[in-house]
Amino acid sequence: MTEQESTAAAARVAYEGARALAERDAAHRAHTERLLLACADALDACDRLLAAGQQDPAAYRRTVRLIAGQLEAAATGAGLEPLGAVGERAEPATHHVVGVRPAPAGAVDDEVLEVARRGYRYRGHVLRAARVVVAAGDAAEERTQAAQEGTAQG
Repeated sequence: MTEQESTAAAARVAYEGARALAERDAAHRAHTERLLLACADALDACDRLLAAGQQDPAAYRRTVRLIAGQLEAAATGAGLEPLGAVGERAEPATHHVVGVRPAPAGAVDDEVLEVARRGYRYRGHVLRAARVVVAAGDAAEERTQAAQEGTAQG
């Protein structure tokens, strides 16, 4: 291969790389714009709700629930995955246990009984662990209480 051919090949590779980067940037920009427009729609709905001065608490809650649904649909459509649901097993990588309760009938140790705050994952990365209250048998509950007492005393 001559020097001129080598230079031309390097230029083609650089051009293809720059073109691929520009395509990724354009796709990212379009994705971001779609998400922002969905958020803008939800903000518009909030403005309409506040301007209406809704007097009926049940209707107000329904409207807020609809707006929350809009936001959730936009976020999950963009790849945000909620973490933490009642009945699932708490996992250290995705759940932060903030409380322990005796296991009710039919529940197993580490089963989520209550979600204090949902967690979220995006593209396989945990952005925020779910804060949960879990079920524990008698022995596990006693260990948790002893640890909490030790922390309070120390």
